[in-house]
Amino acid sequence: MTEPESIVLTELRESPRRPGRYLLTLSDGRQLVLGVAALADAGVTRSGVALSPATVAALDHESAITALADRALDALARGRRTRRELEMRLRKREATPAQIREALDRLATSGLLSDESVAQAEAAARLRRGEAPTHVRRVLRRKGVSGATVSDAVADAIEHDEYDELAACRSVAEKRARSLASADPATAERRLLGYLLRRGYGSGVARQVVRVLLRGGGA
Repeated sequence: MTEPESIVLTELRESPRRPGRYLLTLSDGRQLVLGVAALADAGVTRSGVALSPATVAALDHESAITALADRALDALARGRRTRRELEMRLRKREATPAQIREALDRLATSGLLSDESVAQAEAAARLRRGEAPTHVRRVLRRKGVSGATVSDAVADAIEHDEYDELAACRSVAEKRARSLASADPATAERRLLGYLLRRGYGSGVARQVVRVLLRGGGA
């Protein structure tokens, strides 16, 4: 039985676009991208070395995981992302669910991916923008954050900012009401109420605020 031929590393150079990543060109035409730690672990430090099939398979796998992790990092650099959001992005690549899971696990272990951090930052920012707690919880759950994490994040944001839902609803309604000044009273009331409900405010709170602003009713 013939032994499988070794594959030779014909070129090894640092990536010009991503510092810390190295481009490997193999004698069979494949090109791989790996981090320096993976190269050191495999003992691949210079071009011209012969690689066993097992080593090539390990490097090929590592290259796939590295590419997925780098793509996820690029998305994180552009803004906060939950694990589910990154998973949905990576599904568009030619990758298996196991590879995606491994890449995201690697980022989570290194502290670069955390649903808890995303939930805390999003909850605080959205409440300050005038979104109601109910709406914030719904948004975070759609992003794939677990129920317990969402509840903790929203509760922490409410406590930290001493959030008052009625006051927040009134502030949002006052800004919106300015754009409805030319509408007739019934239309203005309907539109303002719908706007507040879409932002997650409860019917009772929203109606109370609309009544005070547009009808001059008591608090």
